[in-house]
Amino acid sequence: MKKILLIALVLCCHAGFSQVDSDFAKYQREQDSIMKAMQKSNDEGIAKLQKEYDDYVKAETEAYNKFVKEMEVKWGKGNVKESTQKDWVEYSDNGNTRSVVDFEKGEATIEIIQEPNQKVDNKEIEKKLKFLLTNKGKTKDYDSEVEKAVPLQEKPVLENQVKTPSGETVTEKNIDKDVKEIVEKTKPEVKVIKGEDNKERQVVTIKLELAPDHIRTRAEQYKNEVQKYCQKWEVDPALAYAIMQTESSFNPKAKSFVPAYGLMQIVPKTAGADCAQSLKKPFSAPTANYLYEPENNIEMGVHYLYILKKRYYTKVTNKDSQNLCIIASYNTGAGNVAKSLRGDYNISKAIPQINGMTYDQLFKHFEKKLLPETQNYIRKVTERMNNFKTWIK
Repeated sequence: MKKILLIALVLCCHAGFSQVDSDFAKYQREQDSIMKAMQKSNDEGIAKLQKEYDDYVKAETEAYNKFVKEMEVKWGKGNVKESTQKDWVEYSDNGNTRSVVDFEKGEATIEIIQEPNQKVDNKEIEKKLKFLLTNKGKTKDYDSEVEKAVPLQEKPVLENQVKTPSGETVTEKNIDKDVKEIVEKTKPEVKVIKGEDNKERQVVTIKLELAPDHIRTRAEQYKNEVQKYCQKWEVDPALAYAIMQTESSFNPKAKSFVPAYGLMQIVPKTAGADCAQSLKKPFSAPTANYLYEPENNIEMGVHYLYILKKRYYTKVTNKDSQNLCIIASYNTGAGNVAKSLRGDYNISKAIPQINGMTYDQLFKHFEKKLLPETQNYIRKVTERMNNFKTWIK
């Protein structure tokens, strides 16, 4: 009898274990199914975001090419200017006037198309100059199917950055008087150009210098944003300012051929994509309009400095050496920094070597081993960091 009971007990236990195994297997299959569904959904979401960005780039390229062709009709082939890292360029709605402000040289130029042999009209020049000095800018000089041009910023881009020949700062209150003085005491240049329509046109050009402290004046426009995000991401504000000046001279419409956009020259598909993912933005990569918004640009630029520090250089013991590595990486990439030290792209294995060098030794090493462009970049940024540390105090 006992033997029969024991056999029955064993069979019951075995049946119980089998049921547990069966339930666990069923649970595991359900979990695998859920994970596969989530992965598929995630992949589809990423693919959708990527397609949206690719469509955006295509539409923007087509709209830009159309704009260039339209301007070449009036200004001539090869004579269509656009914003660069240091130049802010704006065209009037009809394309007959354009302004070019070189923030690195501190020089502003206004060009006005007229009919051949037309008499130079000071009143017209005053009108165009006033427009420049009160202009808040546009993100682009054209609209595309997916994105319209919007105001560049809330305040005039050149606010408090131009002085009259008598040394007075141009203000909104006195602008009519100030503009008249500038035009009266500035001799315009006149030249003839030929457009792609084969017609000759007269161009009247007037140039003026920006105030000596124009760079600091523009930097102060972004003080709140820099402080906000540097505090949030534990980044030295002097580093953010120095990067910004070196990348764009605080030109809010800065654009490079890469392309990179805005004050801190964010490349949408690299730094922009990294920041979008890290900040959990609802897009795979930011658009031009998004990056031309100063606060958006500064948020992403400062956050990217944070990413560089935390992802690659958190174990660098000397803070100055850490900042030096971040500066070099912002320009050339962390992989190239590692290669200059080890000959390969493994940055984690380069950290002991970095920690074994003084700041001066590391600086000299970068001056010898990195590309000339990056050598120049780290010299400029470190020098400007010192300047901003004095200013921030």
